[in-house]
Amino acid sequence: MNPLERLLELQAHDTRIAQLEHRHAQLPERAELRELESQSEELAERIAAARQQHAELERLQRRYDDDLALVLAKRDRERNLLYSGEVTAVRELQSLEEEVAALGRRQRVVEDKLLEVMEDLEAAATELASLSQSHRELGAGMDSVNVRLGTAAAEIDAELDQVRLARADVGKDVDSGLLERYERLRSQIGGVAVARLEATSCMGCHLTLPLMEVDRLRRLPEVGEAPPGEDDKGTANCPSCGRILVI
Repeated sequence: MNPLERLLELQAHDTRIAQLEHRHAQLPERAELRELESQSEELAERIAAARQQHAELERLQRRYDDDLALVLAKRDRERNLLYSGEVTAVRELQSLEEEVAALGRRQRVVEDKLLEVMEDLEAAATELASLSQSHRELGAGMDSVNVRLGTAAAEIDAELDQVRLARADVGKDVDSGLLERYERLRSQIGGVAVARLEATSCMGCHLTLPLMEVDRLRRLPEVGEAPPGEDDKGTANCPSCGRILVI
């Protein structure tokens, strides 16, 4: 087989490898997973804020519980003293009555605040539970996407292994100098270093070459057929894109 035909075969394998690697990197499951991860991070921040709010409301509830306990204890002491008969002076009895009344008003204020906090705490607990449930469901969704991603990636990896093995077999048949030139051109011309010349068109850049140039290229010696003493480039190159041409 013409060595350049083998080079075309090598190029086909390299092109397929590049396609598979691109497909591997651009699997839709990756984008889906990134979106879910972003949602998960946002949800985690909301959960952290909800937990902080819930904790603050719990601290506020404990404070009002303590305040209410102190008010009730003091009111009971003052009321017991008021009705104990130990105090007989009118001024002192009036003072005790006023204190008991004030403590009663304070009790109602604290109870109202406590009730409000308890309602807020219940709402906060409901929100936290809802957010946590959503986060768990999101985690399950991410697990499912990861499974699908692993399956899709494994299929591509299996094909990649086959193509790379086939590429290695073809590469063994290509002259080392030609292979080196091919690899150098691949890095310079977007991964495609060799193309077929069909009629007067380069299939690499798809430009039409002048007839005289095509005739000159067709007259070049094939690989390994250069006259003695001449540098055997063994290839024709497209004057437009520089790719190796298979004629």
